[in-house]
Amino acid sequence: MKKKITEIQIRMDLYPRQEVDNKKIQEYSENVDLLPPIIINQDNILIDGLHRLKANKQAGNTEIECVVEKTASENEIYLRAIETNSTHGLQLSMKDKQSVAVKLYDLKNRERLIKSLSISPRTFDGWVSNKAKQLKQEKEEEAISLYLHAEITQRDVSEQIGLSLGQINEILTNCKNAKNEQTANFQPFLYNIWNTSKENNSIKHFGLFPEVFFENLLYYYTKPFDVVYDPFVGGGTAIDCCKKWMRRYFVSDLNPIPAREEEIKKWDIAEGIPKECPAPDFVFLDPPYWKQAENMYSKSKEDLGNMKIEDFYASIENFAKELKKKMKEGFVAFVIQPTQWKNDKKFEDHIIKIINIFEKNGFKEEMRYLLPYSTQQYTPQMVDIAKKEKFPLNLVRDLVVFRK
Repeated sequence: MKKKITEIQIRMDLYPRQEVDNKKIQEYSENVDLLPPIIINQDNILIDGLHRLKANKQAGNTEIECVVEKTASENEIYLRAIETNSTHGLQLSMKDKQSVAVKLYDLKNRERLIKSLSISPRTFDGWVSNKAKQLKQEKEEEAISLYLHAEITQRDVSEQIGLSLGQINEILTNCKNAKNEQTANFQPFLYNIWNTSKENNSIKHFGLFPEVFFENLLYYYTKPFDVVYDPFVGGGTAIDCCKKWMRRYFVSDLNPIPAREEEIKKWDIAEGIPKECPAPDFVFLDPPYWKQAENMYSKSKEDLGNMKIEDFYASIENFAKELKKKMKEGFVAFVIQPTQWKNDKKFEDHIIKIINIFEKNGFKEEMRYLLPYSTQQYTPQMVDIAKKEKFPLNLVRDLVVFRK
């Protein structure tokens, strides 16, 4: 039977997987017709098929094929989710399995859990013998995960997970020290020409910014638990990198992708900066601009990618003025590519005007980077035209970092 996707309830407290694999959602969304039905209970609570559900939503479907099972309790939902997962689909990680074993072991169903999790009795017994330690670790991970959402305070975290402010502060301090040690082993780019032979992003999105570049920005211009603000987050590179580097993040986009709509605030920067966004320490700006992104996000004339170039620059200046009021100190990174081919082959060097706009509004240029593209940006036909008409083709994005 088919159900409306909006009717399906996702209860993550009754779902054994701790992490959602966005890459798998992307893969599934391209083959939704081949996916098996999801499983729900009589109350439309999801038992199995979270990635399939999100993939269908991302593919633009409003209904999804379902199999309905009757469950007697929430624990039964949780157990069935484990059992169905063990037979197909993206398998639970060992970390997920350990979390499940610790959570349910006192249900007197040891044999059923061992079979469902496909682990040895010795492994199971070893996990549950350390339940107190495991629960402490899970609390710490939950506290850190919550705190990385920049609009959430330490007091909010304390109230949500039931630990004192002192305990929360200790957890965050230990995490910061550990992350500082890990950062010491990072190998950054040493020069201001950043090149990469391949993109390492798990989510593909128009205009994506490579994660390796974003990590270098975090390395050079932030420290653990600094607030990172990205108002054009696209596929979520900033989210993924901030989680990895323990930076707090506040992100938004005019059109959040369905796979990450819980993490990305829907917002148009023409309305300014959201009030709930705390003062950022680092701002990353990779806006859709002029003919480069024309009609890629919407048909609206108010879209940055669709407006006249003069209006685009005016919008950026208005944002810079807002940012000047919001920021106390820190850095702003702005990435943009000169427009050429889509401008009747006339070269429009945006970054010069962007530098002037930000310096006029109280920001000082800190560093300028060049981000070369590969020659695959142009087709053989484009290259032939350039040769015939005697003009060079641009292969570089500009990245400028400003200090506030």
